[in-house]
Amino acid sequence: MATISDVSKDLERLTVFISNLSLYSDDVLCKLIVGTWSIQDIISHIMGWDKNFIKTLNQIINNEEVKLEEHHDVQAFNEASVSFGRKMKPHDLLKEAISQRKQLISKLNMVSKSAFTKQFQNSSHTLETFLQNMFIGHDRHHEEQIKNYLEMVS
Repeated sequence: MATISDVSKDLERLTVFISNLSLYSDDVLCKLIVGTWSIQDIISHIMGWDKNFIKTLNQIINNEEVKLEEHHDVQAFNEASVSFGRKMKPHDLLKEAISQRKQLISKLNMVSKSAFTKQFQNSSHTLETFLQNMFIGHDRHHEEQIKNYLEMVS
């Protein structure tokens, strides 16, 4: 079983990855690499989930009832996140995505150990397993997509 510290470190890996993307030009960041998404779109998509989950962490910290589950309309949520990111300059988006992830980690570190490991009502997840499956695994999936593209253009 991972600790809050372990999960925080895994989540923080993404901030380093995004920071390294700042070395690339806007052209590279905005070129479509996966279907209809660019690197900018992928980072915006991840940031959207981070912003959304910060609200959930606030509810957990405040001992409010929470249901850990995937969003009821993932496609619409992703489209809104990507649309939001396309209105930003690519390098500004990278900075904002790092900021949002750091806020998520900060909130996570405010969660009690018992809240981190307990099974949530009406959910098959603990906070630990939810973050491992829905965030850390998700980060790695998109990091691989981006790395594969950047290796091809280098």
